[in-house]
Formats: sequence, C-alpha cells, structure tokens
Amino acid sequence: MNIKTRIKMPEKVSFRLYAGIFFAFLLIFLLLGFPWDSVERRAVFEIQSNSPVPVLVGDAELKGLSSIEFRDISVILGEREPLVIDRARVSAGIFSVIFSDDTRISFSVNAYGGKIDGKVSQNMKKNKVTSAEVDIISLESSAVSRLFLGNEGISVSGKVDGTVKFFGEGESGGISKMEYLLSSPSLSVAVDSVQGFEVKEEYTNLSVVLRGTANRFESRVEKFSLTNPQLSLQAEGKAPSPLRLRKGAALDLSVTFRPSPEDAKLALVGGFLGSQGDGTFSGRIQGTLAEPRIVRGNGGS
Repeated sequence: MNIKTRIKMPEKVSFRLYAGIFFAFLLIFLLLGFPWDSVERRAVFEIQSNSPVPVLVGDAELKGLSSIEFRDISVILGEREPLVIDRARVSAGIFSVIFSDDTRISFSVNAYGGKIDGKVSQNMKKNKVTSAEVDIISLESSAVSRLFLGNEGISVSGKVDGTVKFFGEGESGGISKMEYLLSSPSLSVAVDSVQGFEVKEEYTNLSVVLRGTANRFESRVEKFSLTNPQLSLQAEGKAPSPLRLRKGAALDLSVTFRPSPEDAKLALVGGFLGSQGDGTFSGRIQGTLAEPRIVRGNGGS
C-alpha cells in the first residue's frame, strides 16, 4: 500500500518572513562559527599599520555585532611621554555599514581619569571622514598639556571639560575646519621660569576658558582667559592649528595681564610686557611655536 503525502506550499511568502529566516541563520552563524579572534587581530593590525605615529594595543575584544573594545593603548609621540589610553570602544551601525555610503561611528575613551565621547561621520565610498564631534568630560590636563608645553618651564594640572567639532569640505571630503571650547573651574599652573626669569610659583583655583576656530593653516583664538584672585590673563589672536601642528607655525597673540599688587613675582613677570599705568600689562606673543617671543605693548618703555 502506497501512502502519498502531499505537502502544500504557501502560494506567497512575505518579505518579512524571508528576512526573518535570513537574519536568524546569520545570527546562528555569528554566534557559533564567526572567527572572532581573526577580526580582533585584524582590527589591531589596521590601527597599528595605518596610524601616522606608532601605536601599541594591549588587547582587543568584540562586543556584540557592531562594537569592538581596545585596552591598554599607548601612542608614541617621538621623544615625548607616550599618550596612554586605558580603554577605547568603537561602535558602528551594522546596517549603515552594509547598505549606506555614509557611516556614523561612535566611540568612547577612558583616559587620564576622565572620559571622551564622540561621533564620526565617514564617507565609505571616498574613505574620508566628513565630520566629527567630541565631548570631553573631566579629563586630567597634566598629561595632555605636556604634549604641547614640553619643557618650557610651565606645567598645568586639573580637570578639563569641553566640546570640539570637526567639519569637512562637502564633496571633496576630509576634515578642514574645527570649533573648540574648553573650560575648567579649577586649574593649577606651576611656573618655573618665564623668558629665563625664575618664578618657582604655583597658581591654583584658576578659572579657564579657551574658545576658537581653526582651519588647516591657523587657529583663531577668540577667547583665552585665566583668572583667580591673584591674577587675570586674557589673550586672543592667531595660533598654530591643531589640525596641522608644526613647530614652525606662526604665533600672534595679544595679551593683557593684571597681577595682584601684593604678588611681587607676578609683577616682575608683567614687566616683560608694557605697563599701562593702572596695574595692567599688555603686549603680544609672536614668533613661532618653537621660538615664541614677547613684544611689549604700546605702553611699555
């Protein structure tokens, strides 16, 4: 006796069902057979081989389908102290990576007692970053400031907050402009010497604001203020661009400095500028980043 079984196939299968089956099998593959270790090693290799400066990555770990976490990262900056990052996590929407030319990548970095969160937009077709935004939260300034101040007789410490935005050039791609705003309610500045004059003082509880814009050639400092009961320092003008930091880049900052009358050392430092006769000193910082020079203001003798 032959028994025939007839299986009735549905006349129409919805797109949602096909998509559901596809992603179900994709998920099973990713969980059971995906080469996680190979991807992690490849990510570390790409960072180390494409970075303009030497980078050492201690460890990498995939987090889900769209995130990867790096730990114990050291960025070697010539003879200066390395920039050390405790943890960095990078995430990207899997659908935007697959189906879109414009990908939005978010990242989170833990370093120097603080945190940096940001978003980066990248044109995958041209392989260029088109815009980015970075939020700085309670970052310790001492290590970062050493990258710029070096051994110039001035050191900075204290927590810093801020926002930095980067913009591209539209169709041509690539970052060409930036806006920045950095502030601290309580910064400390230790001054060993100024223009060869020994100071050996530390000034604490300084309220600091730095705001400006930059292109590839220069930065326009719209406001730099540094104040506490002992002193008030204001500056604005032209400075080297963070987008293309060069030791030979030009400086041209107008400076106004008002020390406390009771602080004799600060008054002597003010003497490098021109006295305005009311306890205020003014002048300019010109030259280059590698060789700055102080020029007295019109009131100076």
